Amino acid sequence: MEKIIKESRRLKNKVIREIITLMFPTQYLKLFYKNNINKVNWNGKKSCFTLSFDSDFRKDVEEIPRLLDILSLYSFKASFACIGKFIEQYPKIHSRILEEGHEILNHTYTHPDNEELNKNKKFNELSVEEQKYEIEKCNEVCKKLLNYKPIGFRIPHFGRLYSKNIYRILKEVGYKYSSSTLATKTPNFGLPFNQDGLIEFPLSSCPMHPFGVFDTWHSLKRGNGKHKKIGEFYALFKKLVDFGITNNSYINVYFDPQDIIDLRQFKQILDYLEEKRKYIWIATYKDIFEEMYDKKRG
Repeated sequence: MEKIIKESRRLKNKVIREIITLMFPTQYLKLFYKNNINKVNWNGKKSCFTLSFDSDFRKDVEEIPRLLDILSLYSFKASFACIGKFIEQYPKIHSRILEEGHEILNHTYTHPDNEELNKNKKFNELSVEEQKYEIEKCNEVCKKLLNYKPIGFRIPHFGRLYSKNIYRILKEVGYKYSSSTLATKTPNFGLPFNQDGLIEFPLSSCPMHPFGVFDTWHSLKRGNGKHKKIGEFYALFKKLVDFGITNNSYINVYFDPQDIIDLRQFKQILDYLEEKRKYIWIATYKDIFEEMYDKKRG
């Protein structure tokens, strides 16, 4: 009976999500973020924004130098989710990320379910011991080759392979925060929140698909291609940033370097962030953690 009730609820929620997505997605997300109005002081700004990149494939890593060249023209820093095996193969590229003031997140050692490195396993199906190994091994590589210890983590394929086991493991190995789940699946209306002693920075939803993440895979041609019309990706990005400013909220996006690097809209995105800096605190996860959480503990 309990199983039938759970399945019934699941189907009901699925139907509700589909109706919202079809009928009024942007209005739903706007109302979602309104729950945060005047709740947070974002380092003196109206909103907070984190720009991050997932280097999941060799081509992503190989595009990082060009990406860093572009970012060097702007005044803000980004967070890079990096895989241990690629750090071993491209230590100079990853060293440059740190040298230029950006942050590296542990993105596991082999990114289970990655067709180039570990295609026959999925992170959420690994044992706790195997999950811990993936995290600790990447950590070891960072310390050995980069003289750097990450304190932040992103789960492979984040929401799709999400597992709550992760927070206990991260805490055991000395991590402080994660960015591994979707805003509209969290209890805090998109704001960072405490999960089992760690801070979780949820990833922002697409204004047109509020139960899916706003990223390059969802939007552009290598992935689902939901928003590949000329100018559409940038227009949705602006809308998301404006939601944050209007509603005193937190916006958190990630892009894949190989998809974004040659896109004209990427420069427009960075220019828009620069233009809105007087309203937005553009910060890495580490910046936010140290300013808003670590200082309070101290």
